[in-house]
Amino acid sequence: MTLSTTCANCNALLSGRYCSSCGQRADTQAHSLGHFLGEATELLTHADSRVWGTLWPLLARPGFLTREYFAGRRARYLQPFRLYLIMSVLFFVLSAVLGGERGSGGAATAAAPIAPQDCADVTTNLHWGSYQFLPQLKQACRNIRADSGRQFSERVVHNIGRALFVFLPLMAALMKLLYWRPRRYYLEHLLLLIHNHAFVFLFLSICMLATHWISSNSLVDLLFLVATWYLVRYLYRSMQLVYGQSRWLTLLKFAVLGCAYLVCGVFMLFATAFYSAATL
Repeated sequence: MTLSTTCANCNALLSGRYCSSCGQRADTQAHSLGHFLGEATELLTHADSRVWGTLWPLLARPGFLTREYFAGRRARYLQPFRLYLIMSVLFFVLSAVLGGERGSGGAATAAAPIAPQDCADVTTNLHWGSYQFLPQLKQACRNIRADSGRQFSERVVHNIGRALFVFLPLMAALMKLLYWRPRRYYLEHLLLLIHNHAFVFLFLSICMLATHWISSNSLVDLLFLVATWYLVRYLYRSMQLVYGQSRWLTLLKFAVLGCAYLVCGVFMLFATAFYSAATL
């Protein structure tokens, strides 16, 4: 391995193994497969150990990553938005793979015969845009019946990921109203929601993997109860630890936020399903 005095990427003077200007490693000799695999191994286990140093606090320490971020200790952890994207992609990929495995066995026999007259009777109560969307909804009905709704389900899952980019900022605005004294920045609420949603995606991914091969319904029900308890407790504790308010005041705000989240979430799901069907 040969070290140069200037960075091959930006021509800045080097004072160590990494460029202080762009961060590139000073080693430019990457001609062997062994060298390439060594760099890849280091990236996964050492250089980017932030992945492994982030997942455990995300799972076990509510609100910890949000507090660390605003305390200025950020380089040792994955950036919040990057963490959210990784966990959401992991969740949706596992949902598609594991859901496809469950449905593959009976997909051929579960498909209902296409009945055009059923889709011809589709109506809508919308007073605005009904004539524009009704033909698309009828066509979507025929498409859904043709493949037992597989394409529609994939489209809904894909669009939910997009809808969350609108949903999270709206929930952060609601949290700013709940925590108006003492005054806090909007970004604090948004980052807490981003970290909590990243936790939910990771936690549900682990639950899906844990229950996928379990055939005992009683054991699955028990795991569901334990997971639900841990999920609710984690979200409540994250609010209490980040904002530092009393237990009962936090519980009240947690209940208000939960109700608003449920109402807005149901509306988001219906809007996403309607949009997915109309654009199928």
